[in-house]
Amino acid sequence: MNASELHRSATVVDGHVHLTNAVHVQGIDPWTAQPTGTFDYARAVAGGLNVVIDHLFVDDPYIVAGQAVRQAHRLIETFHRVLAANPDRMELALSAADVRRIVAAGRLAVVLALEGGVDPDGDPDTLRAYHRLGVRMIQLTNHDTTNGLVDAYAGEQRWGGLSDRGRAAIAELNRLGIVIDISHAPDHAKRQIVRASRAPVVTSHNGLARFAEVIGNLTEDTIRLLAGRGGVVGLHGAGWIISQAAADWGSTPSRLRTGAEAAPAFASLDDEMRHRWLVRWGYGRPWREWHDAALAAGAPLPTVDDWAEQIAWISATVGPDHAAIGLDLMAGGNWLRDFDATRYGRLTEALVRAGLDEAAIRKVLGENWLRVLDQALAPAVSL
Repeated sequence: MNASELHRSATVVDGHVHLTNAVHVQGIDPWTAQPTGTFDYARAVAGGLNVVIDHLFVDDPYIVAGQAVRQAHRLIETFHRVLAANPDRMELALSAADVRRIVAAGRLAVVLALEGGVDPDGDPDTLRAYHRLGVRMIQLTNHDTTNGLVDAYAGEQRWGGLSDRGRAAIAELNRLGIVIDISHAPDHAKRQIVRASRAPVVTSHNGLARFAEVIGNLTEDTIRLLAGRGGVVGLHGAGWIISQAAADWGSTPSRLRTGAEAAPAFASLDDEMRHRWLVRWGYGRPWREWHDAALAAGAPLPTVDDWAEQIAWISATVGPDHAAIGLDLMAGGNWLRDFDATRYGRLTEALVRAGLDEAAIRKVLGENWLRVLDQALAPAVSL
């Protein structure tokens, strides 16, 4: 099997990126290759990616301040401005059929998603408004902050998992045809969401507890339940999520911070979040410099073969219909070794070395994401 030819002919989807956040915070042109961050459209296209699921990330301080929906709408508007400025290069995809049409026309297909922007009480009109604006995947948890729908794994355990409002929100998302993302929910809540949904659900960016015992990583029981109902696991690319050695290394005090630990006084929440993005998360530092500093400090960064080994394990355990790419590429520290968006072809090469056949690799590279987009619509059940 020729990995290069397979990669060129496949529909290649990354199910979890945060490019619009970089545009919003840094003012970058996403169609120009950037020195900071490991993902932009220019490098992704060069790497053979032709579909992006862009998760608009609403950070926890916005949620705590009651500004989750406001911030989500600002990010949606940022995305639509980029879209309007680049009609010859990209198009918003509202369905799997849209994806195939856009890719066939030689443009980048972008599916819009939310990570942490739901109304804290699950108001159904906000979900309907998101659907009108083009959102086709929503994470029920407000990142690490528990909301009125579901507990977050790092937040207050208020509901024992999923609340009644959460069940109502799931029914509405099924009716609208929006894919439900269970990332950042505790394991028992993940299972409750899977059981409550009449359509397959996904975890867009997750690690596996079998390979790294890290908070939020998927247990085998949850993977089997998710797969049994048609769901998909987007396998993360962060070393501290997919590698126990990298997680252990990252939990010790590190000299890799990009700026002073003591944050200055901020005039606004936006200023504080910009500082967090540029300094604490490292987007103000060239990604290669950040990556090389991690290696020099002894970070045991996982390789693409380590990543492919875990995809192969999912495929052997529940079948290749349930594994996909969800790298969550960000600033470039404790992440996959020597990897930015120009290097997606290396994932295909690693999947070939891991022993997956061509049909399975095509599913992992993108077809599984398209299937769940197709299956997201579940008409309401008459009571």
